[in-house]
Amino acid sequence: MELERLLDALLCAKPGGIGIREWSLYASEAHRATLGVKDRQAGNAHTPLSLSHSGGASYLLVWDDGRISRGFLERRQFEGDPSGALEDALSAAYDDPDAAQVLGPSEIPEVPLHGARAAKSAGGDTALLAERLRAIRERVAASGFRTWSGSFSAGEGEDRLITSAGLDVSGQGTSAGWHVTINGEIGDGFSAREIEPAREFEARLDRLAQTAGELERPAAAMPGGIHRVILHPRVVEGYALDTLLDNLDGATVAHGEGHFRREQFGSDEPVLREDLGLRLDPLLPLRSGSYRFTRQGLPAARCTYIERGRLLRPILDLKYARRLGLRPTPVPYSSDTLFLEGPEPLSLARALELAAGGALVLSVLGVHTQDTASGDFSLSAPQVLRIGTGGFAGRLKTTISGNLFDLLRSDGLDLVLFEGEHTPGLLVDCRLDPK
Repeated sequence: MELERLLDALLCAKPGGIGIREWSLYASEAHRATLGVKDRQAGNAHTPLSLSHSGGASYLLVWDDGRISRGFLERRQFEGDPSGALEDALSAAYDDPDAAQVLGPSEIPEVPLHGARAAKSAGGDTALLAERLRAIRERVAASGFRTWSGSFSAGEGEDRLITSAGLDVSGQGTSAGWHVTINGEIGDGFSAREIEPAREFEARLDRLAQTAGELERPAAAMPGGIHRVILHPRVVEGYALDTLLDNLDGATVAHGEGHFRREQFGSDEPVLREDLGLRLDPLLPLRSGSYRFTRQGLPAARCTYIERGRLLRPILDLKYARRLGLRPTPVPYSSDTLFLEGPEPLSLARALELAAGGALVLSVLGVHTQDTASGDFSLSAPQVLRIGTGGFAGRLKTTISGNLFDLLRSDGLDLVLFEGEHTPGLLVDCRLDPK
């Protein structure tokens, strides 16, 4: 990764007569293979096979007068003449003493981030993609579904972080993922740093096909009101975990804009039920959310945010750690390295027994319109399966509503184990209003 030209420019730069006192550069480049499928057709004009190469660098500059500049340079800018970009950076400089921090050397952990099969596919070998496409076509045809769409991708890249304080660290990694939607309705997929084994891929595809089949049967009318409801792991990740993370974010805590107050961190006051916790482990091999260092240079490490229902620490970058007078923490990059933990999870079969007469919520809409500080929610749920005494009893379209923090404090909450899912589902009592 060629950064020497940019480094030379930084060391010599004095646009407007002002020099750069400290700096931090994070650069990355990657090549990627992507194949799309639209209405059963792979690699057509709307979803072509593409091989791409990208790169760029983000920077933090601390000028001699104490102001800072942040920005991003495309690859062509830092491989060419970056002087114009530095002049633009100075013109946009601003005062933010808490953000004017550049890290020096530290011990960076070794974490497996490179998958051989993903790298092979990223380089243009489409044999595995063709095999997966064939498996999906056969499964869709055998189930009699109208159509399907999806995407497959694999990438390989490297990154490097250099600071004026002497930190210089780099690494290589891969990525791989796929997503399939059946009948334009229900979808599933997988992402990690390595292509998943064929057996796991086929099992996930079978579960998706089974769920899509269940959704084709309409359910009998269901009265509105409080029901036992199972929230699928996708809903837990897309709404419950995202809401918790938003409220744990250092900026939210520092500005007093969230559900959690600064004084609650490190106190004995539980904010969730006392057997619930949330922790991060970015040191796991080949997970999407695994890494060795953040873009600011913080080493990856295991971190617990909530333990026994109590707030231990917010999620803190350098700026908000200084502002709150706390130590910075590792940050989550993906849900597959986050662990929502509590009592022993129920099997899905047992949860369905306990939720008979209720429903399984597979997806929700409107997450980004909810009030994350209060936890109040009212979400459209277009894909819901009614639960009968003998299993699923057809599809409903409903609205679900309640308060997330009340649910996470409730004695009636249970975790539910879903095969092939990292995050547990939640068995809760909330309001369903069928449409």
